[in-house]
Amino acid sequence: MKSYIAAGLLLVGLAMPALAAEQHYAVKDTVGNCSVIDVHPSPTKVSGLTILGNRSGYDSEAAAQKALGSGAGCKGTIERA
Repeated sequence: MKSYIAAGLLLVGLAMPALAAEQHYAVKDTVGNCSVIDVHPSPTKVSGLTILGNRSGYDSEAAAQKALGSGAGCKGTIERA
């Protein structure tokens, strides 16, 4: 019985990241182009990306897009394909 409980807890633990809410980040590159991405960017010195607005990310892509339009100093916007 204990092995079933342990296996169940292990399964739940492995499934939790898949159930996590997706985050969207508004970012600006070194040239000044802005975009919305779905993964947390590496530190600025490595990736060249600066997070705009909420550093914890946005729950929706629309909210991240709104952050791009809030006077972030973007020279251009790179849209998703």
